[in-house]
Amino acid sequence: MRKMLIALVVLLALGLMACSGKYKPDSTGGSGAGDTGPTGETGVSADCVDQTGGDATITISGYAYDPTCLRVSASGSLTIVNEDPSAHSFSLEGGTIDETLDIGDTVKIKLSDLSPGTYQFNCRFHPPMVGTLIVE
Repeated sequence: MRKMLIALVVLLALGLMACSGKYKPDSTGGSGAGDTGPTGETGVSADCVDQTGGDATITISGYAYDPTCLRVSASGSLTIVNEDPSAHSFSLEGGTIDETLDIGDTVKIKLSDLSPGTYQFNCRFHPPMVGTLIVE
């Protein structure tokens, strides 16, 4: 009986997470991690936003990054804006960039410090929040 109760609680918790709208898989139906985009790069989706013409912006709202995938120029900068009612982070794989944003914070990052390539980013506080940054 105890095992059934534990299983029911786990299933209920998973169902609530799926219905909360806070985790949104990419449009291909995958999780974004390990998926291959049109250029063959891991984690790159077809709807990657091109902001290579100047400075780029990512907004955090509804416990999600917007956009979740963007292409930027290494000569520009990236502004992260937290519009959520809780703190978040913008953390690149490998720890190259790890910024904490409190409620209402804005952080500007120089992209010239990054080598060209594809980087996965996430929120340390909310693991389902992930995205891809392509630096050219």
